[in-house]
Amino acid sequence: MTLSIGYAQSVIAPSLAKPVFLAGFGQNRQAQTIHDDLFVRALALRSQASSPPKTLVLAALDLIGLFRMVVLEIQNRVKAAFPDVDILLASTHTHHGPDTLGLWGPDYQTCGVDPDYIRELIDRITATILASLQDLRPSGMSASSIEVPGVAKNARNPEIVDQELSCLQFKTEGEILATLLVFPCHPEVLWEHNPHITSDYPGYLRTAVERVTQAPCLFFAGALGGMMTPDVTDHSFQEAQAMGETLAEAALKALKKPKFGYSSSQSVNVELLKAEFSAPITNPIYHMAIQAGLLPNIMDENNQITTEANLLKIGDAWLASVPGELLPKLGLKIKGELRRAGAGLPVVLGLTNDELGYILPDEDFVYPENPFQPGDHYEETNSIGPTIGSNLLGTVQSLLTALPHQHSSPD
Repeated sequence: MTLSIGYAQSVIAPSLAKPVFLAGFGQNRQAQTIHDDLFVRALALRSQASSPPKTLVLAALDLIGLFRMVVLEIQNRVKAAFPDVDILLASTHTHHGPDTLGLWGPDYQTCGVDPDYIRELIDRITATILASLQDLRPSGMSASSIEVPGVAKNARNPEIVDQELSCLQFKTEGEILATLLVFPCHPEVLWEHNPHITSDYPGYLRTAVERVTQAPCLFFAGALGGMMTPDVTDHSFQEAQAMGETLAEAALKALKKPKFGYSSSQSVNVELLKAEFSAPITNPIYHMAIQAGLLPNIMDENNQITTEANLLKIGDAWLASVPGELLPKLGLKIKGELRRAGAGLPVVLGLTNDELGYILPDEDFVYPENPFQPGDHYEETNSIGPTIGSNLLGTVQSLLTALPHQHSSPD
């Protein structure tokens, strides 16, 4: 046995006993009903082939995002029980879940975060991660990717589109244990007038895959910035279902003929390298939001924030995690860097262990004269500043340089 996995999930939809402000569009969008539950889905991985043996948990959250300080609290709680476990928490970025950041309250001056919900959320995520580590089963892995045209578009730069669906599947003795999918598109089929809590198209995607595989499915967002948005017209639940089921069909097709695979008796090396880096917050809107108490003040005396990037290698699948909404131009560049460094399947995991807004290439960053009427430069008004892109890219490149090049043995 070289690779073992565990899985657990929990519902994290908030109670509607008091007002819930939905995140992702405008202010005072209050939830009326729960159309479908929001989840934390945690996949634990342990590799005996790594030296020393490596254990980590990938957790997908049906949330707009989580700041790093919340992630660190969850990590510290888990490490109290499992000191050697590494954790990657990634938000799907659904625009129909509770405000977990602060920007979507009843008005521009009032934070939309419910502190009681955040405390409950931290407890629930921690417990779910711990549960995923309790019962690990031997597993093999197969991986593939497939282009899925026509479901997403880039509203900022239509000519730059990443439509690759990345697929990892874990199984043993013919039994599928879990499927992990990554696609770069905002979960916002349902638009700004939707009052219902929903995971949007990822929920339909997971349900369709689970119906066929009889095993849990996790969805992660890729480089969805810029704006990678669903190519729909009516913004209906029917369109969300159609998009999710189209992606599910493509994933199942790709996994029938994987690009590489490992049986449960083969060596699957798992490596995780992580690096902190700093970047300045120059966006005046963010400074205003911090001063108003909408956002927490996580800056040092030089207006710098500290965040992180990670590089996860699971056999020939290499996943670079980024702390926000990476524009596809940068996402494609990072995938190219991973491929040149030896990745059989290069993947970008967005909104992982932090949410700093849009991450643009430095050369494309133009802050509008009036950020409240940004025109073609909306993304800049929801970014910490013009250098976060190059800082992140340099950090990923340094992780690739430091990555041990140990080769697993695919079928």
